[in-house]
Amino acid sequence: MTGTGEAADWDERYRRFPELYGSRPNDFLVTTEILLPRGARVLVVGDGQGRNGVWLAGRGHEVTSVEQSPVAVRQAQGLARARGVALTCVVADLAQWITTPEATGPWDAVVWIFVHLPRAARARIGAGLGPALQPEGRLIMETYSTAQPQLRSGGPTDPEVLSHRDDAAAHWPDLIVESRILERRIFEGRAHQGLGSVVQVLGRGRGRRPRRGAE
Repeated sequence: MTGTGEAADWDERYRRFPELYGSRPNDFLVTTEILLPRGARVLVVGDGQGRNGVWLAGRGHEVTSVEQSPVAVRQAQGLARARGVALTCVVADLAQWITTPEATGPWDAVVWIFVHLPRAARARIGAGLGPALQPEGRLIMETYSTAQPQLRSGGPTDPEVLSHRDDAAAHWPDLIVESRILERRIFEGRAHQGLGSVVQVLGRGRGRRPRRGAE
């Protein structure tokens, strides 16, 4: 899972805990996947050990999973093989990868689950990936809020990488964004256990873009 800390640190965590975040998909993703077209081309950022990307592939979507930890990517590939699905895995730092041709899509959806980065990095990524979505493309995002450290149920404690309700709207200017903050029970591997304070985001493109040169 992309987040604060070097890739080597995440490698060590994933070696020690092969199911750090479990193998089940995120609950919010499960409830919102119905918004995607059949066979959607989906980009899953910070996919860690692949639980979300593999599940989406099992739902018939064409999934590209981006993760900075080579150890996690190998585990994601193993999970995909075990479930008999195709998953395109990319080992890369997300903030750098968004500048490559491979990042331009176009994507039907970007899935961002518990990826915690500094605000400036989130803004760069949102500004880069927003235009790479199809005109009616979707953003599905869940992150911990700035209230999460008080609950002590997982996630980072640095307020710089935690989310305010309106962050996504600021960071994804090309999208129409709806956000809510709530507390919910989270049981996703050993790292996320108990009542959590989260920001849930649904974004979508603004519709058909004008042709170049059109008024």
